[in-house]
Amino acid sequence: MKNIYFTLSIISIILFTTSCEEMFGDFLEKAPGVDVTEDLIFSSKTQVETFVTNAYYWGIHTDMAFFDIRDKKDAPISTACEEAEAVAPWLWVHGTWNTGSLSSTVQADHRWKTRWTAIRICNILIERIGEVPTNVSYISQVEGEARFIRALNYFEMFKHYGGVPIVDHRFQIDEDMKIRRSTLQQTLDFILADCEVAINQLPETYDPQFRGRATKLAALALKSKVLLFAASPQFNTNKPVLDFPGHNDLICFGSYDQNRWQVAADAAKAALDAAPASKCFLITNQGIDKNYKYVWEQLDNSEIILAEKINQKNSFTFFLPPSFGGFGITLTFNFQKYYEKKDGTVQNWDMNGGNDLNKKYEELDPRFKQTIAYNGSYWNEKHPLVVTTTEPAGIDLKGCVGGAWVRKPIPGIADISKPTAYGHWTVFRLAELYLNYAEALNEAQGPVKEAYDAVNIIRARSGMPNFPAGLSQEQFREKLRNERAIELAFDGHRIFDERRWLISDTEGLMKGNMWGIKIYAIPGSKEFRYEPYVFSVRTFRKRMYLHPFMQTEVDKGYLVQNPGY
Repeated sequence: MKNIYFTLSIISIILFTTSCEEMFGDFLEKAPGVDVTEDLIFSSKTQVETFVTNAYYWGIHTDMAFFDIRDKKDAPISTACEEAEAVAPWLWVHGTWNTGSLSSTVQADHRWKTRWTAIRICNILIERIGEVPTNVSYISQVEGEARFIRALNYFEMFKHYGGVPIVDHRFQIDEDMKIRRSTLQQTLDFILADCEVAINQLPETYDPQFRGRATKLAALALKSKVLLFAASPQFNTNKPVLDFPGHNDLICFGSYDQNRWQVAADAAKAALDAAPASKCFLITNQGIDKNYKYVWEQLDNSEIILAEKINQKNSFTFFLPPSFGGFGITLTFNFQKYYEKKDGTVQNWDMNGGNDLNKKYEELDPRFKQTIAYNGSYWNEKHPLVVTTTEPAGIDLKGCVGGAWVRKPIPGIADISKPTAYGHWTVFRLAELYLNYAEALNEAQGPVKEAYDAVNIIRARSGMPNFPAGLSQEQFREKLRNERAIELAFDGHRIFDERRWLISDTEGLMKGNMWGIKIYAIPGSKEFRYEPYVFSVRTFRKRMYLHPFMQTEVDKGYLVQNPGY
């Protein structure tokens, strides 16, 4: 059966004028040899399906580092914060984020052009889908898909830049195509309006062969996330991090409104309530030592709301350790310390070192072993034992400055002999909605029972105890942020969570010492000694709470640059 993510024919059609090409770049150029007319595309449902597939190809983002025409990123965004370190020194993240070198002359948003391509395709679909000779329900569905993808791409720009130019239609030749930035509120309203149309017009489910298309629940999940960001300190304030005289409304709402948190909570609750109708449920039947890994390793499981599925097979070379023929992503000790003990208490790591590394690993939250390839852990049948000891030098030591390797999201079968494997990037999953709900409720009302229930159901399925009763709002906030770090680890959330909470410039997060551990075998013992050490010092500048627009665009005179660049 034909499947939207198995059938991919990339069609590039010039529908804008030269002036528009100058505004948005060379990605609008028509591919050589393509002679498909727009009228032909909208002459039948079959032709439109190919164009819809094109919208998904360009419009559904991923943090997989596969370095193709849509995204030239060669390391996951998790390596730009304290989650992890990209081993190869030439990877993009070192020359932008970790050295504080993010600037308007160095491209740090690798999907800027890709998003405009996706938006253009969506605008065409919205404009012309009604002309296709087919049933009304299909026309409504495709418009809903286009609205969803357009909203998703505008949200990605919202969280990167603040207010951005809004292009809601195909330009005519006599139009002024140098569109100025809309305010943050206008950008938010535009995204939410698209979300509402998508929610009303998308189906709750599809037949299995169409898994990967946007559903009503995906639109509800997007709305939840958009409103969570809108309620957060980065935007929900009367004064931005860096003052932007005459333009503060581009990067903040101009006032703090606590009700924004309640609106975000209501949106998360609406999404959670809609999940059963979309056959979306938390994974709880694999055992506490397997539930979490099953979620990120098993394709199309019931917890996934939407995944990027165009690339059925991905090369994990950028993730695999050097001993597997890859570049390697190593866990920082900064992040390792976030993992609680199984009883919910803080693990006592001695910064002077200790002789009980195995014991400490055994005591950690079960999600640690399901996320990290640590010294003594199992990889697969071909590589049954991970060894990252400094002395004697372990087989997997090379480049492992953190002391352990990030395993998530590498499938179990991937190794040096088979770096390419089936793997999808999760855009939305159900656990995120529970954490969105808990966070927003706590900020709106304090740590009420419903907020506890939402976070505790996530912890319970991994064998972790409930949050202790009687927490203050601040205490609940800090524990919830830690829980979010662990549950959503290496999913592309952390760096943006830190920015929206305005904590990126905290020592040990996106600036300051990055710690690893050196591991030593203890003669005559099964235990190992660990010794923390600083392997890198990172720099974060206040301006980096927002991305810069490329200077080549700013120089055209229509785009106001973000402050500090």
